[in-house]
Amino acid sequence: MIPEQKSHSSKAPVIPTFKPDGSAFDLIDPQPSDISFGDMANTLSKLARFNGLYRCPAYSVAQHSVMGADALYRESGDGVAAGYFLLHDGHEYALGDITRPAVDLIQHHIARLAEEAGVEGAGFVDRLAHRALASVKRSIDVAVYQAAGLPNINTVSQYARQIREMDDRMLVAEATALFGASSRSTCLPRVSLPPPKLVGAIVPWGAMKAELAFIDRLQRYVGIAARAR
Repeated sequence: MIPEQKSHSSKAPVIPTFKPDGSAFDLIDPQPSDISFGDMANTLSKLARFNGLYRCPAYSVAQHSVMGADALYRESGDGVAAGYFLLHDGHEYALGDITRPAVDLIQHHIARLAEEAGVEGAGFVDRLAHRALASVKRSIDVAVYQAAGLPNINTVSQYARQIREMDDRMLVAEATALFGASSRSTCLPRVSLPPPKLVGAIVPWGAMKAELAFIDRLQRYVGIAARAR
């Protein structure tokens, strides 16, 4: 069954993906009214970090978001910063987790194809591909933040920096826990930042616990639990 599409003029393309109720989420023009934080919590709790390539049970994006938000709050006492981190991967409930290696690989192939086609400025094409992928995520993030009652994080430089740094710190801690210490020298970017102040080890929770924890932090840090049905 083809999902119902929004009414657009012939000049406005629509790229629909499913919502859980079978209606359409327009990826080109996401609106705050499209965002369901309950669906987000449920979806992210089933979405595995690192494509699930480790040997243990799935460590979910929801758990990553909760543990990072808790660590950021523990370090800063700032619930708004923690709320931003909780939602920083919110776009993945509509897009899936486009991993960093996947982004790098897409950029590599776009640059190579541009060079083979004789396109001048292949480096510019490579940078443009990176900007395009970032724009895809950002367009959904803006709708997520609006639905949460938060300013677009890209306009709040202090929080944007905190979230980027915590994401890198969590990446290193998670990869070390899930793949072992050797991952630091093989697949991780060089990050000269302290480890996050976590409570307990990084051990997969399971989808139900991760979903409920995500909803709990929505209330705790963002105050939107009433929308998380």
